[in-house]
Amino acid sequence: MSSENIIEHHGLVKQVREMLDKVELPENSIVHEQCIYRVPHKIRQPNQQAYTPRVVSIGPIHTPFRPGGDIRLEPMENLKLQYLKSLFTRSQLSVEECVCKLKEWERIIRLCYAEPPWLANDVVFDLILLENQLPFFVQFLITRLLTCPLLSMLLSTILNLNQQNIRPEKVLGVVHFTDLLRTFMLPSSFDRRIRERRVDIVDHLYSATRLREAGLVFEVSPSTCLLDLKFHKGVLTMPCIKVHSSTEIFIRNIIAFEQCHLLCSPNITEYIMILDFLINTRKDVNILVEKKIIVNLLGDDDAVNNLCCNVTLPYIKSDYRCLCDQLNAFYENPRNKYKANFIHDYFSTPWKIASTVAAIVLLLLTFIQTVCSIVAVLKKG
Repeated sequence: MSSENIIEHHGLVKQVREMLDKVELPENSIVHEQCIYRVPHKIRQPNQQAYTPRVVSIGPIHTPFRPGGDIRLEPMENLKLQYLKSLFTRSQLSVEECVCKLKEWERIIRLCYAEPPWLANDVVFDLILLENQLPFFVQFLITRLLTCPLLSMLLSTILNLNQQNIRPEKVLGVVHFTDLLRTFMLPSSFDRRIRERRVDIVDHLYSATRLREAGLVFEVSPSTCLLDLKFHKGVLTMPCIKVHSSTEIFIRNIIAFEQCHLLCSPNITEYIMILDFLINTRKDVNILVEKKIIVNLLGDDDAVNNLCCNVTLPYIKSDYRCLCDQLNAFYENPRNKYKANFIHDYFSTPWKIASTVAAIVLLLLTFIQTVCSIVAVLKKG
């Protein structure tokens, strides 16, 4: 190695060492503690407003008092102080006690954020947004300090969750409100630990219209768990989902959390992916609404269709791969496929139905006319 290369080599080594000296060693637990993230640009881009608080900031990412913070949220800060004062008055908790406890938890709280933080209906939206969170254990710790059931009131009044369903095992391991909402969409016996996946990516499923044309029967399931999709002997059962004005915001933030959080299985993402495959047009929406699988509170089938189309979904390995293979095989069965193609070509729209009926009537009239002509000739003979 030449002297010039040696000098260049030592210079590079020195530069790298200086860079490493400026940073601290990562703690092994940091990645596992992180649960509150800035939504990645790729996920955020189609609808940025779905991740941005409208009225209130409850976490440090969007606080109006940091550089670059959202000044639109500043009017709510004074109201937050008023409620805080009222809370201290009712609970007999001193400011000193509260501050001391928060200082004890500060390091753990900071580990929950994936980046160093700077220290009505719209409120409900804001409490669910992934970027606008406080660690969930903080809510429990504060509740234990207060004499009033703060967390219970918050869950039942603001998030509209039934207190009877909030069992200790249900919220065990919940990291914040976004995760809490996701948890209530999962079955009660669901294992929160990420599962090893040995299935393949789902990249295709026929639409609801095509499947029904092939003879598939859609039925609403009595199950309250969205993930409970079942296919048996030509019948697909799906739980009911209510689609309202805040559904897209809830879904977007839950999907963003599932994609960002290392210890989280993408269960809701998988379900929305199946719904996205099934719904391509408003006709697909009509089929699911007709079967009461979707309760459309938006009043517009196109809005439901747009909801599925506008959500950015990743290609992921899915537990629904077997279900999708069964549905695709049902459609591609020669008898079902020919039936579907026949219905699609001749009976898929009112105009096609009218044209087909007219052609059949014309054919029958022609046949009758031919028979009459033959009979007349035979009589003359």
